[in-house]
Amino acid sequence: MYEMLEYSCRNQIATVTLNRPNKLNAINPQMVHELRAVAGAVRADSTIRAVVFTGNGRAFSAGADIAELVRMAGPPEFFRFIEDIQTTYNAIEDLAVPTIAALNGLAYGGGCELALACDLRIMAEDATIGVPEIKIGALPGAGGTQRLSKMLAPAISKQMIYFGDPFPARDALRHGLVNTLVPKEQVLETAQAWAKRLTELPPLALTCGKMLVHAGMNADPKTGMEAARMAVGFLFGTEDRREGMGAFLEKRAALFRGR
Repeated sequence: MYEMLEYSCRNQIATVTLNRPNKLNAINPQMVHELRAVAGAVRADSTIRAVVFTGNGRAFSAGADIAELVRMAGPPEFFRFIEDIQTTYNAIEDLAVPTIAALNGLAYGGGCELALACDLRIMAEDATIGVPEIKIGALPGAGGTQRLSKMLAPAISKQMIYFGDPFPARDALRHGLVNTLVPKEQVLETAQAWAKRLTELPPLALTCGKMLVHAGMNADPKTGMEAARMAVGFLFGTEDRREGMGAFLEKRAALFRGR
């Protein structure tokens, strides 16, 4: 079904592997199409509770496949490509379930932007991350300028975009761009362990939590508080809330069913 990706689901966790190792998992229109299909498959599968994105080989993704971009007929074709990748990454960002980027190696350009569209980022200690587009006369087009400016201090996001120099893992962690660093051989294992923990939590509450964080980033505080009031009120009526509070009082593990 997929040529540029590997996709599997096990124990309520979907794993998406960028699979062009000979091209450092460079992103081309076909891979964008397949990533959009994966987002649709995850939305349609109510059993999935978390998604992990990673790369095959020594890179997460080196970014857009420049060799294919230079063959595009002109601005209209390139514009369609940028529109497609923005729409695809937005669809990944908007998934109801939590998403984790397992950065097993370098994450540049569109690869960095894919990681930014995920909720959590686990990075190999020897990996690097950045948006080097300025060095080829371009700029990040798949959401990097917008997501970086929300995640980082303005001076740091400008540093990444203006100079295009990748950050080593320790700097990415220090600036809050990633959640944790682990040895390269433990990146996917750690991401799967985090995903497993997420599957054991109440899915409706996780979805609402994700929605509220996004609202807090994009709306004024009053609107965000109103959204929080409605979400928390909704959750109070769920079976999972009753199960969670009951398990707490009975001193047992809760079993959440997403109802």
